[in-house]
Amino acid sequence: MTESIDKKIYPPDKNFVFVDVETANWANDRICAIGMILLKNGQEAGYYSLIDPQTHITFSYIHGITDADVKGAPTLDKFWEVMAPLIDDKFVFVAHNYRFDLNVMKKDLGRFGIEFCPTEVLDTMWVARDILYHFKTQRGDLRLNTLSEALGVQLFHHNAASDISATKQVLEKLLILGNRKIEEFVRPYAPKK
Repeated sequence: MTESIDKKIYPPDKNFVFVDVETANWANDRICAIGMILLKNGQEAGYYSLIDPQTHITFSYIHGITDADVKGAPTLDKFWEVMAPLIDDKFVFVAHNYRFDLNVMKKDLGRFGIEFCPTEVLDTMWVARDILYHFKTQRGDLRLNTLSEALGVQLFHHNAASDISATKQVLEKLLILGNRKIEEFVRPYAPKK
């Protein structure tokens, strides 16, 4: 599904890639589901897929995805063959707690010799901490489910498609609430050597 994006929020000169992953186990190096929203050239497109992590899924009790569910699903490299041509070399990686999702993506794609490296990053937790809790002057709950409930965003938590949709909506509502610009929260990404 492709639709126009709100150009008052998203500058047309940047491409945004929203990502949420569900993992198979404690190693956090195998993805069993992925949700992505691409904002590019004034258009928005959403993608979701179960992924065969090529290992036993022990986190079924969290997200409900079982080994049987991913039987016949693509491995991450096959999913990436479809997605990579849709993403420009320079993009802003957006996630709720971006380090988790980005590190899992890098590890899992790295198994296949694929490098995944955004140019810039944006974490919706930074935005919430700033706008709702004024950084260090107040403390508050920054979990996606709590923020979604507070902002009236529908969420079926630990479902990658729902989580990524909620992440985008939470970001937009926070920016409007705080009368802030998205550019204030975009940071250069410097991978650890």
